[in-house]
Amino acid sequence: MEMAERLGAILRALEIIEIEYALNGSGDSGEGSLERVEYKDGTETHALPDIPIFIGNSGDIERLSDLLIGLAENAPDGDWVNNEGGYGSVYIHPFEDDEDLQIDCDMTFREDGDYGDDDDDNDDDFVDDDLTDDDDSGADGSVPLLVVGEVAS
Repeated sequence: MEMAERLGAILRALEIIEIEYALNGSGDSGEGSLERVEYKDGTETHALPDIPIFIGNSGDIERLSDLLIGLAENAPDGDWVNNEGGYGSVYIHPFEDDEDLQIDCDMTFREDGDYGDDDDDNDDDFVDDDLTDDDDSGADGSVPLLVVGEVAS
């Protein structure tokens, strides 16, 4: 039995209908965190049951939570960790497919220099061409100053 099939069967037996992970990567590191676990009866938690799944080749016990976070971190098609990293959510749905888990990714991938706030940075660089010194129309390029305040009587 393939690992995804095994995990799907276990999650269906636990009546878990959705698991949400948040992925956040930048530099050469990345972090995945469990955000939410939703059960068939509508209950929501922020933790998975602590269930050992199998013993690995080195004798380590592989737990449900460790296997699922690994699955979520490997689910996105793009590189969400390197360069400027990426961020988003991974959703695991055990009941969508009879044998495997359905995994949906909602990710944003960034590249070098793409910090997601470029629109704000350009506002500071605005230069009014009508007020430059290169204007040969004879205007001095000054802007009238309007002072508002109290008038003494």
